[in-house]
Amino acid sequence: MGLQFMDIFKEWASQYDETVNGHDEQYKEVFTGYDTMLDEVVEQLDGRVMEFGVGTGNLSARILKQHELIAIEPSDEMREVAIQKLGIEVKTGDFLNYPAEQRVDSIVSSYAFHHLTDVEKRQAIESYVEHLDSPRFVLLDTMFESAEARAQIINWATEHGYADLVEDLNREYYPYTDTIRSILEDNGYAVQMEQKNKFVWLVVATKQTGGTQS
Repeated sequence: MGLQFMDIFKEWASQYDETVNGHDEQYKEVFTGYDTMLDEVVEQLDGRVMEFGVGTGNLSARILKQHELIAIEPSDEMREVAIQKLGIEVKTGDFLNYPAEQRVDSIVSSYAFHHLTDVEKRQAIESYVEHLDSPRFVLLDTMFESAEARAQIINWATEHGYADLVEDLNREYYPYTDTIRSILEDNGYAVQMEQKNKFVWLVVATKQTGGTQS
């Protein structure tokens, strides 16, 4: 899973919490409403939860107040921050390489799924259907409705001089909303999607036992 980004994760580990709290002007729009969005994610979770890409543990801390959590993070530096914050085991792994579990009730990820290519995104969801038997998948991440919408955002960031953000937007695998919907529906999930700020969408996918619906 996006192991080409490991050096970036190492750099982000020490500054991520300051960034999500609005201390980096370039990323303020990306994290507008951050705390509220994380709370909304937790409201959508059921039972035993597996979280991929825990980062520095901000979502994890909220999940632990209500649910049993299996936390997974590929970056040594991010994982160290999360362990100190959460006081729990954070397993080494990623979206495509994770500890075998017979069943979890919910799978969740925030601000991380875009590190997979579209092919890898599909592989990940297919793997969860086969191995985890989870009826709920909740995703909070940057995505775009179209190539035009993505280009407009890149132009906006360029005009504001947000060079680091522009680099991120051009380097990482931010998906289109239709792609995410298609992958989930093809794997038997009913999908609800809601845009939460200029960049971020909340996706709630529920496994259907008698067919799919949108």
